[in-house]
Amino acid sequence: MPVEEGHVQPALAAACRAVDDARDEGDLIVKIGNEFRRSDVIGNLFRHHAAMKESSGAAWDRRIDPPGATSVAKWRADAFCNPTLMALLEEAGVGQVRLAGLYAKACVTATAKGARRRGLSVQVIGDATACSSDRSRRAALDKLRRIGIAVV
Repeated sequence: MPVEEGHVQPALAAACRAVDDARDEGDLIVKIGNEFRRSDVIGNLFRHHAAMKESSGAAWDRRIDPPGATSVAKWRADAFCNPTLMALLEEAGVGQVRLAGLYAKACVTATAKGARRRGLSVQVIGDATACSSDRSRRAALDKLRRIGIAVV
C-alpha cells in the first residue's frame, strides 16, 4: 500500500532522530516488519502479494535500519499479533512505547491500540509516520488523540 511520496523523507528523518534519541537514552529499539504468511490468500491478494514472508517486499529499508535493534516480524496490522513482542518488552521492563512507521491509519493505529490494551503507555511520533495522504495521516493521528493516545 503506497504512502504519500511527500511523507517518505520527512518520516524517515524523524524516525532516525527518534532512534538516535532512544539510543542516547539507552532504550530498547525494536524494528517491526511485515512478513505476511503465504497462507493468507485473501490478504495477499488485497496487498498484491507485497511483503510476504521471505520475499523482497518484506526486506527492511536500509535508510532506517538501526544497528543493534531487535527485529520482530508481524503478519497482521497490530504488531502484538506476534507474542514475541510483548515478551521482549516485559523482559526488558518496558512500560512505555514510542511508535513510528508506515500506515498511520492501519498498522500504527492498530499497534498503538494493542500496546494500550496490554497496559503500556503509548506515544506515536507524528512526524515519523506516513500514510496514503496528508488528510489520511492527519485523520489517523487525530483519532489516536481522541482515544487518549499521545501523539508527539
